[in-house]
Amino acid sequence: MADSYIEEKVDPLSDWWLSPAGQEVLRQEWQLFQSTPEHFHGYYQLQLGGESNLLPDMTMPKFKRHMAEFADVNGSNEALPFKSNSLDILLLNHVLEFSNDPHQVLREAERVLVGDGTMVICCFNPWSLWGLRRVLPCKRSAPWNGHFFGKSRIKDWLSLLNFDVIACERLMFRPPLKTEKWLNRTAKLETIGHRFWPVFSGVKILVATKRTVPLTPVTQRWLAGQIFPKKSLVTKPATREEINGSS
Repeated sequence: MADSYIEEKVDPLSDWWLSPAGQEVLRQEWQLFQSTPEHFHGYYQLQLGGESNLLPDMTMPKFKRHMAEFADVNGSNEALPFKSNSLDILLLNHVLEFSNDPHQVLREAERVLVGDGTMVICCFNPWSLWGLRRVLPCKRSAPWNGHFFGKSRIKDWLSLLNFDVIACERLMFRPPLKTEKWLNRTAKLETIGHRFWPVFSGVKILVATKRTVPLTPVTQRWLAGQIFPKKSLVTKPATREEINGSS
């Protein structure tokens, strides 16, 4: 029992993050978050997963924690050790792809986020060269053994949990190459990909906010008396003849 528990706690990407491709993904994600501080408002911020803390540096003091193996906080993504409505920002760094229950991860995210809180989801794109590599034989190691979810599916899940997707960023247009040498040689594909084939990025990042107003409006039965005043309270309007004293 103890061994199986430890196995669940190990990040399946822990070794891959140290590879040249993993380091490049982390570098691009960190640069994006540093350049978009408007998405990281609020005081209490938490990151789930990832080798390093990607939450951007802010001028004002923040309560920032990183929940991952050998990080600030230990816990399960399916049962977050935080009170309901206690976090302003939640960053999911490639945790949906390797969760046994991604729906539960999102439900927990909805529970711990405050109203108008923000969730940032980093995930691999199935409609890319990165997704194509998953179908190749003998390529079942991380991250290729994870479940890559499309943007539409994730948006549907978020909509059911009362989230609005307000932004979608795309990164990593280079193929998932093993060596730093070939990654550097294909660096120009980043600029070309952003311009000509953005939907085929290796990594996509969704930014969603938790709605405070429910989707279904509350109906109320209006009575005629609530809208129109009673006849006894209505005074007869003065006519022009009455004003001039001719009647």
